[in-house]
Order: sequence, then structure tokens, then C-alpha cells
Amino acid sequence: MSATMTRLVDVLVSEGSTLRGALEAMNRSGRQIALVVDGERRLLGLVTDGDVRKAILRGTTLDAKVDEVMNRTPVVVPAGLSRDETLALMRSRAIRHVPVLDGRRAVVDVLRLEDLLAPAPPLANRAVIMAGGEGRRLRPLTEATPKPMLRVGGTPILELLIERLRQSGIVDVLITLRHKSEMIRDHLGDGGRLGVRIEYVEESEPLGTMGALTLVRGGRQLPILVVNGDILTKCDFRAMLAFHGSRGGAAMTVGVSLYQVEIPYGEFVLRGERIERVEEKPRKEFPINAGIYVIEPSVVDMMPQGQYVDAPELIRLLIGRGAHVAAYAIREYWLDVGRHPDLEKANRDVAEGLLD
Repeated sequence: MSATMTRLVDVLVSEGSTLRGALEAMNRSGRQIALVVDGERRLLGLVTDGDVRKAILRGTTLDAKVDEVMNRTPVVVPAGLSRDETLALMRSRAIRHVPVLDGRRAVVDVLRLEDLLAPAPPLANRAVIMAGGEGRRLRPLTEATPKPMLRVGGTPILELLIERLRQSGIVDVLITLRHKSEMIRDHLGDGGRLGVRIEYVEESEPLGTMGALTLVRGGRQLPILVVNGDILTKCDFRAMLAFHGSRGGAAMTVGVSLYQVEIPYGEFVLRGERIERVEEKPRKEFPINAGIYVIEPSVVDMMPQGQYVDAPELIRLLIGRGAHVAAYAIREYWLDVGRHPDLEKANRDVAEGLLD
């Protein structure tokens, strides 16, 4: 149970509170921790029931100020961190609770280990997988098999993606088709054996990454998760949807992965003709489009019916209209299987357990 389920305010105490006040907060929230915050709800420290017990054994009274015993450098996580990464951190640090902070270090939630380990309830959001591309860069393999059905570790890419959606609590899946669509329909069926519900939409002509969304009927009351059908990832889609919802009016959230390039030379940093410093073989990182999006239904409603619209075109249109387009950092494994070297890497990665 997150603190948002028990009222976050019940977990918080001010820096002027006493140990008695911290215990009262623990009783109100049903937790064994209290978070010490300033007037802007920025985290100053954390105190547990164990901290209070130890203080009492040392002779401290319950009227002592909480800042005398609080941990001023507790383990915290940023808003939007995936469930898997949060779990790994909590296990490695042997902690049962972790505060979630926004960019200002204000507390937005408190996560509990037991809740993260419990099966997550299904989400009502629909996922739309774009699987109509021809996969020209993967010819001749895609002349007989649609790109999303190419096998990685013996399993079609599309099936691995659907399994990740299911693990994130998304069971309502719609797949847009065009190239060799019958092979995808025959293999996946209605999705029952994969634990999801699958529907299909056929493109009579290419509509781009986003244009096919206008063919989708129903299921457009909630934000829509859109995923390219040639992606391998461990992205926590539930966390991405939650991030989008927390952005307050974002029309679209774009999954962003960091692409690293190592320059094989020494790089000069110049000011005019003066060399300021030398960086030997620097590694540069560039935020790139990961082919994963969360889109508000109102954005789909404004798109021209049945016309070609690519993701970059839609993003530029929204930015031009002053809409909020948010970037969601994908820290987990991610690979776009678009070329033969990518497919080879995907098979190596699966063999090494990187997608487990």
C-alpha cells in the first residue's frame, strides 16, 4: 500500500515535532516510519519506530525533538523509478519503506516492500502495439515473416512485448496490422493463452506510428499506451503511466532512452582559439525516442481520421500548440530490433538473461 492510499499527510511530521508526535503519526498511518519535512514538504529526515525505541533506551524522553534521532540521509527514490529498480534497491539496502521524491525533493509517496512484492491489480488502460511495418532493413528475413514475429531466444518479439505488458498489469491490448497480418493473428489469437485480451485493427495503407490510432474504436477514456512492435524492453509500463498521470495536464509522454557514443579521439573544449581542456575519448549520451508513448484521448481525437501521422510529426505539432509533452526516462533494458546487428544482439542478450 502506498502512502497515497493511507493519506500521505498521516506519514509526515514537521521538523519541530517531538518523538511523541512521530509515534502518533506512525499510529495514524499504520506504518513504522514518519517522514520529517519542511513547510514545502521537502524531506529533511526519516524516523522509524526502532529509532524511537533506541532513543528511549538511551534515556531520551518522548518530548525530545524528532530531529535529535532522525536519519538525515535516508534511502530515497525519484518519482517514476520502475517497480523492479525500486525493489532491487530496497532489497539491497534491507529496508521496508522508501520515500518517493519529486525534483524539488518534496515527498510524493512512500512505498512499502510488501506492497511491491504483491501482485499488482490490472490496469484499465489500453495498450496499442504498432505492428504493421514491413521491416525493410531486416530483409530477407521479413519477406516471409513480419518483423514483430521474428524470434528472439525462440519466442517472437511481439510475444515478449505482450508478456512485459501483462507483467505491468496491462491486459487490454490492441494490435495494428498491415504486413503479413494473418501470421500475427494466427499465432496470438485472442490473447487468452498469454493472459491478455487482444483485438486487431487492419491498415489498408500505411498510416505511420500514430495515424493508426484514429482507427481504434472504444477504450479511449483513459490515457493510451502506444508501443512500437519491434521493441525489446523491461520498461515498467505501469510506472510510466503513473508518471504521465503525475505530470498534471501532459498531452503526451514520450519514453526516452539514452544512446551512448564513444568518440575515439581526444576532444578539445575550446573558447575561441584557446583550448580550455582536453577530454580523452569522451563518452557522450543523447536522449533518443524509445518508441513508447502515453497519449491522452483528446490528442487522438484531434488527429485527422485515416491519415498518415508519424510520432515526430505529432510531437512537433503538440509542442507548436504549446502542449505539455513530457519525457520519461527508461532506465531499464531497451533495444530497438530494427537491423540485423540488433537482432543478433537481442538473441545474445536473451541468452545472457538480460530480459529475465
